[in-house]
Amino acid sequence: MSECHVMVAVEDPLSAAVVCRLIREVGCNFAVPRIFNAGGCNKLKSGMTKFRNASFTLPHIVLTDLDRYPCPPALLAEWEATALPARMLFRIAVKEVEAWLLADRAGIADFLGVARNKVPHDPETEDDPKRCLINLARNGRKKRLAMEIAPEAGSHASSGPFYNQRLSEFVDSIWCVTDARLVSHSLDRALLRLSGFMVAQADKTEVKN
Repeated sequence: MSECHVMVAVEDPLSAAVVCRLIREVGCNFAVPRIFNAGGCNKLKSGMTKFRNASFTLPHIVLTDLDRYPCPPALLAEWEATALPARMLFRIAVKEVEAWLLADRAGIADFLGVARNKVPHDPETEDDPKRCLINLARNGRKKRLAMEIAPEAGSHASSGPFYNQRLSEFVDSIWCVTDARLVSHSLDRALLRLSGFMVAQADKTEVKN
């Protein structure tokens, strides 16, 4: 099967690491020549028209967090993402991509140095999965890692100085997607849709060749 290129658009570096890992997990021979890191959901949302138009040239995968939307259909409607081109895949992490990481309960517990029973059984129901993960790190045995992931006391920052870097390392080399998808329904759906999407794009590439 010939190598196929796909464009990835996300709201932060951690989400980029997650999408790239999921592409590898699916197992298709895809390369990601460019990742658009919007630096926030609002900028990602404002780029939807551009991504939609560009997908006619290059397949696009867009991932965002549900955050404070009441449900995925509400976000899809507001982002005008209910009817997309065949070469554009749009997925939503419930409620944040951090919930997908927490869904690998054994992996994240070992990584942060906490007891597995401290990790929520259903991270998608957590009001703020990112805050949950940061609090786990603060209470873990790995104090240096905690300082890198969690913001200093009194800081206005939402995370520590190496938050994205350390968690991207977790995603790349430790995160067990197979275990996580059993806990996170939105991750499981994302993988199923991603697999079908990428097989379809690969088939189109084979036909062109």
